[in-house]
Amino acid sequence: MSVTRPLIEIRPEVAIYAAFARLNYRPWYALAEFVDNALQSFLANRRRLAEASTEAKLHIGIRITDERIEVEDDAAGIPWSEFPRAFLPASPPPDISGLSEYGLGMKAAACWFARKWSVRTIALGDDVQRSITFDIPSITSNHTDRLPITDEPATRGMHGALIILEQLNVRPRGRAIDKIKRHLASIYRMFLRDGSLDIRVNGESLAYEIPEILEAPLFTEPRGNPRRWKREFSLELDEEHRVWGWAGILHKASVTNAGFAIFRRSRLIEGSYGEAYRPEVLFRKSNSYTYQRLVGEVFVEGFTVSHTKDGVQWSDWEEDVLNWLRAELDRDPVPLLKQAEGFRVGRVQRPRSADVVVADTQQIVVQRIPPLVDEQLRTAPDSSPLSTALMVAEPAARREVSFHVAHAGQQWQISLELVSDETIYPWLDVAGGARNEVRQLSIRINLAHPFMIRFSSPSGAELQPLVRIAVGIAIAESTARATGVDRAGTIRRNLNQLLREALSAPTEDLGDTSYETSE
Repeated sequence: MSVTRPLIEIRPEVAIYAAFARLNYRPWYALAEFVDNALQSFLANRRRLAEASTEAKLHIGIRITDERIEVEDDAAGIPWSEFPRAFLPASPPPDISGLSEYGLGMKAAACWFARKWSVRTIALGDDVQRSITFDIPSITSNHTDRLPITDEPATRGMHGALIILEQLNVRPRGRAIDKIKRHLASIYRMFLRDGSLDIRVNGESLAYEIPEILEAPLFTEPRGNPRRWKREFSLELDEEHRVWGWAGILHKASVTNAGFAIFRRSRLIEGSYGEAYRPEVLFRKSNSYTYQRLVGEVFVEGFTVSHTKDGVQWSDWEEDVLNWLRAELDRDPVPLLKQAEGFRVGRVQRPRSADVVVADTQQIVVQRIPPLVDEQLRTAPDSSPLSTALMVAEPAARREVSFHVAHAGQQWQISLELVSDETIYPWLDVAGGARNEVRQLSIRINLAHPFMIRFSSPSGAELQPLVRIAVGIAIAESTARATGVDRAGTIRRNLNQLLREALSAPTEDLGDTSYETSE
């Protein structure tokens, strides 16, 4: 039988709940707030939980659909004594030395995700399930500052919490869910590694793959003895501030996997999947070998973090730490930075005759192209006008240049943009239009596209001709549209599909046309 308990106060000013929806979250960092709460509950009650269970592990299940998101855990739940603080914004817990410290995370993330959300919880050792629901539009319009809590009988021995997000502001779909899985695995890699945490997203158990470290001779001594290119470091800045960790060189260069991940209290703060911390003083420019090879995990102590836990507040320490790291990581006998930039390894192609190239392309066309051609012939031509703007890309992975071109009295403003964003489908995207007698043309090439990953080397040697071909296609489409050609976007649409679904694939059964070597 349900019992309604006394009302619970949720001040301060209730409008703050609506304001949370405008925070600069990303879905994985918002979901991480719920994981943090469950993980902190588990860590703080580890002994009691171990006594109540045969498995000393925290289980968290995240279920994402178009209509709702659920986050369920079997931690220690929220005891009745903690209810007033747990649901009051900016009310920190008594112990702020763990993963929950600002008193904002769960409330802010829930309001960012959804207009309506609820929490059901059973505290460890209790036999009551307590529930509370936040209907944000109703709370803010009615200036509600007290909410009812519902008590229901629960089976003794059950414990944990279930957060339900409904009427979603943010609906992760498709590749966004894949990114959530990768980010959460990266953020909580330390707990996944030691076996204390199991996170499942839509039924899939997350795991973090440890990068393979290069074993090779020093680049200046190609016939020397191989060594493992990894080293540890530790720096005591003062009595409170400390930095330690490890750095190494990836066995296989990768823009996605390279870079530093920064941790505090074993939880990743900065440098999650595809968003690594890459200060130029260590990693050089984005077209360098070091940028694609240097990897590491950095642990900090004594530093605060942003309220969304996606950045370290270095104060005045960052420059000193980076300069020290640059010297430390290049010390003999394992000079990581010199090796990362100077070493060359990879698959070197034997000279290939025109006959081999033609045979290679023939095999791809025969094996993979026919179903795509059938689909394209059945699909209506693209008669839509050119988009006026490109879709938003990851800002940290963007390189852009804009310039003007004049011809025959016509002014063009051209924007050429290179991005590295796995969530963007096309290899080539184009947008534009006329504005104040100036023709606008935006051209974007996606370096994270499978075609670029397969045919562009870490050095970028093949990048220039590929970019020039893409620019040529974009300008040709624009001039075709300007001369009245209808459905000009069909060729680019079909090309993007062919490149992703067929022409990026490796050929098979052609024999060995390459061999492993190092320069």
